[in-house]
Amino acid sequence: MISRNSRYVGCILYRDASGEYFGRRERIDTTPRYDDRLHTVIAGDRVDLIAYRYLGDAKLWWIICDYNDIFFPLELVPGTELRIPSMENVEMNILS
Repeated sequence: MISRNSRYVGCILYRDASGEYFGRRERIDTTPRYDDRLHTVIAGDRVDLIAYRYLGDAKLWWIICDYNDIFFPLELVPGTELRIPSMENVEMNILS
């Protein structure tokens, strides 16, 4: 049983081709695409600001985290190269 105070409250067990996982939403397709862009992290960068810059909405920070397997978004390491999906891909394949 999951405690009411657990961060896993409300999560669902999902199954896909790669196995089972526990989460609040289905995984997104992170296969590299021709229209992906790259961003090199510099000191002071934040995922929400990067999302705003490239995707036009800071609330889409989670897409950048999923695309780059970032589990601790507050600990971006300068010099890390992030793959950013195009807004067209986000609108057509992720948010639809």
